[in-house]
Amino acid sequence: MKMVLVTMNSSALILVLAFSFSLVNGLVSPEAIEQIRHGQVSITHGWLPPDLTKSLKKDAQFLFQQGHFRPDGLTNTALSKNRQGFSAAADRQTFRGGAGWNDNEGNLEARQEFAKRMRELRLQLARGLDRPTLATERTVKHEMTFNWYEPGAKLGRHLDEHHEETKGLKGWMLPTRRSVTWLVYLNDGWLDSEGGALRTFPRETKSTHPVGSHNGNLQVGWLNKNEPVFLDAFRPSGGSALYKLNDNSSSGTKILSVADFDVPRQPIDFSAFLEKQHRTSFEQISTARLDPRFAATSNKNDNTQIAKLAKSSSQETVLQQQNDGHHLDIVPAAGTLVLFDSVTLPHLVRDVTGTRQRIAATGWFHEDSCFSLEEV
Repeated sequence: MKMVLVTMNSSALILVLAFSFSLVNGLVSPEAIEQIRHGQVSITHGWLPPDLTKSLKKDAQFLFQQGHFRPDGLTNTALSKNRQGFSAAADRQTFRGGAGWNDNEGNLEARQEFAKRMRELRLQLARGLDRPTLATERTVKHEMTFNWYEPGAKLGRHLDEHHEETKGLKGWMLPTRRSVTWLVYLNDGWLDSEGGALRTFPRETKSTHPVGSHNGNLQVGWLNKNEPVFLDAFRPSGGSALYKLNDNSSSGTKILSVADFDVPRQPIDFSAFLEKQHRTSFEQISTARLDPRFAATSNKNDNTQIAKLAKSSSQETVLQQQNDGHHLDIVPAAGTLVLFDSVTLPHLVRDVTGTRQRIAATGWFHEDSCFSLEEV
């Protein structure tokens, strides 16, 4: 097991400020964009100005006191919402406040200032990542929230987005999908000993090709540790196929599955459809074991087992204890910006072990879906 802990102390402050002023071509560096493109985590300390950081934290605290946060653990497809047992003491709590944070209560001015900064970042990412529909605007498209963790709260391992076909018919009903996950921390003077680190699971080495999607087909796994594997659900046969990009070109593809297939109901094991020589080197990003939202009660005989796999993050499960291989822990220090691809990077939030609340602004930039229900 390899682990890296990312934090910032006072001796690094000058370097951080110098780095911040060097971003003359945008709000993040070209290196940060390349990290996202190749399946890594981009971390920029001191990204949010201190005055705005403090204003947003005070706003979140006011909104919490006014009762505008709701328990919001992982939404497990295996269990109905009223059976998931979300609690304020053990789970993440969220303030959504309407599209673009346009709720009039609290410090709307600070939230709008922050939303403007995030829009500028989104436009830069649209260009830098070659994801042009990140730049388009809709009434409800890009998500923006406050997150709140009480002492003892945590969030289990999960992905923020999955291939539409793995969700069944409902997966094709939305016009957009999550593309880039972002987090901005608001906790001044946060110490390692207070817990609450964001644990991410990037590849040990950068991917051979851009991650997330290819020609609208979302990624579902890895081959040979760092080669993206995509699922094409619109084959001429009417079935689906797994493929990767050719080693020497992003334009050519190589089919990895034995034959075109119908994607079964969850839980799904894509390795069963691969040619035999690829099975041992294939790693599926989401499984029922590693992500409780990737399980479903499709068989009455499976209910007990799947329910155990899909318990909410308020309970200690295999999901949080596995420490699967290489991971990167990020301390939620005030002003830090974290960015990563929503489709390919699993993550969790470790227990808050201190006495303070862990507060952050978090959200997702959306891309337009390349396929819609009308086209299916």
